[in-house]
Amino acid sequence: MFMILQINREKYLDDVLMALAEIGVEDPIVLAGESLGHKLAFDMPLFAGFRQTLGREKNYTKIIMATVQEEDVDFMLEELKSAGVDFHEDEIGKIDD
Repeated sequence: MFMILQINREKYLDDVLMALAEIGVEDPIVLAGESLGHKLAFDMPLFAGFRQTLGREKNYTKIIMATVQEEDVDFMLEELKSAGVDFHEDEIGKIDD
């Protein structure tokens, strides 16, 4: 199964990377990303007036992609949840498989 994690808060990156290592994920791909709102507000002059609403939060997104077993993802999510990282809360991040 192919898993994609989106992390929106920098403070959770180490927890997620440790959890991936714990389940034995080798060579995940980690990409830096940008939210669309931040990109529009700061890179397109047409939307500069919306900086207070679209780009007010610090722009931080990491995308982690890896091939994993479904039961390993369930285990990883439970371990992260016990550490206070719950991917069902949108402000932390999202997970798709």
